[in-house]
Amino acid sequence: MFGTYFYNKNIRNIVILFGTVFNDISIRRTDASNVVKEEIKVPIAYGPAEKFLVRLREATDVSKGKVGLTLPRMSFEFSAINYDSTRKLTTTKQFKAVHASDDTKLKRVYTPVPYNFDFTLSIMVKNSDDGTQILEQILPYFSPAYQVTMNEMSTVGIKRDIPIVFTGLSTEDTYEGDFLSRRALIHTLTFTVHAFMYGPVEDIGIIKEVDVYKYDQTNQYTLAANETPAERAKRNIAMGTNIEPNPADAEVDDDYGYTTTYTE
Repeated sequence: MFGTYFYNKNIRNIVILFGTVFNDISIRRTDASNVVKEEIKVPIAYGPAEKFLVRLREATDVSKGKVGLTLPRMSFEFSAINYDSTRKLTTTKQFKAVHASDDTKLKRVYTPVPYNFDFTLSIMVKNSDDGTQILEQILPYFSPAYQVTMNEMSTVGIKRDIPIVFTGLSTEDTYEGDFLSRRALIHTLTFTVHAFMYGPVEDIGIIKEVDVYKYDQTNQYTLAANETPAERAKRNIAMGTNIEPNPADAEVDDDYGYTTTYTE
């Protein structure tokens, strides 16, 4: 309930997942003979594109700690989150895993809630060829979704394939005609990540013994004087079954069986 602290790092992990997908993109610059003269790994950082454009326009002044920004560069930003009712799951389902520090307990978490996370990826380059190289290393993988396996809840061992859906592309040229200004060609890509958010993880005990009682429905006794319905039900028991692990002190990773005892 509200007021109980918990932090599963779901949103943080989704942001990291998105940034990691685009973390290994490079461009190559060649001469007229198509010989590679330079290969540049495109850096990526979290933040709005406007933040990096401001730094791009600043002149380099090492004495004042100002270093001009070099292109190409990418930035991404988490912009919105919306509930997705089309992916709603049964709310009573539970995920369980053995407690890391106490194998007599389980960790339990209920079915997560589906949310769509909107992201913006900005590609900033100073010439069009750099931009097209980056785009061609991204767009073919989205048709329109790209699946990435994510370790959603490490505490209970939940992994899931997360779809990252490409939703649009726009291009902007910030060059305004001033010969002293630096050009920045910006490609803005938008994506939607179909992910989940989990509630608090609870500690519960492990059930090691089960008792099952079978009732004789053909012999329904009437209530005797001062007898409760529970007492009458007990008189209707035809057989009891007890199931427990063998040996009784077996742990989760042990090789064990079960002992079943029937009682008339």
